[in-house]
Amino acid sequence: MLMLRFLAFLVVGVLLWAATPEDAAISAKLKQKLSRSKLNSDGLQYKVQNGVVEWSGSVQIPQRKGAATRMAKSAGAKRVVNRITVNAQAHRGLQTSPRTATVFVPKR
Repeated sequence: MLMLRFLAFLVVGVLLWAATPEDAAISAKLKQKLSRSKLNSDGLQYKVQNGVVEWSGSVQIPQRKGAATRMAKSAGAKRVVNRITVNAQAHRGLQTSPRTATVFVPKR
């Protein structure tokens, strides 16, 4: 029983150790990209584990949620879990008037 527990501990330790350099590199790239981005002003948080980036926080502009996912992918993330929420009140304010379009059909 003790040997099995030691073996499990060893396997978990190796897996955590193997993922650390990659996670540190992704985190460093994200930190650099975030410092030059408008996303920095939104106060978003991220966590990197085993090549997976998990975003959390809230934004007022819906496009910034997608920008965070693209940023993580470009930093080298294998997968992105985006838990960013869009502030509904600000989102409703963006759509104050309906859009219309006029189409001209040429005569034959």
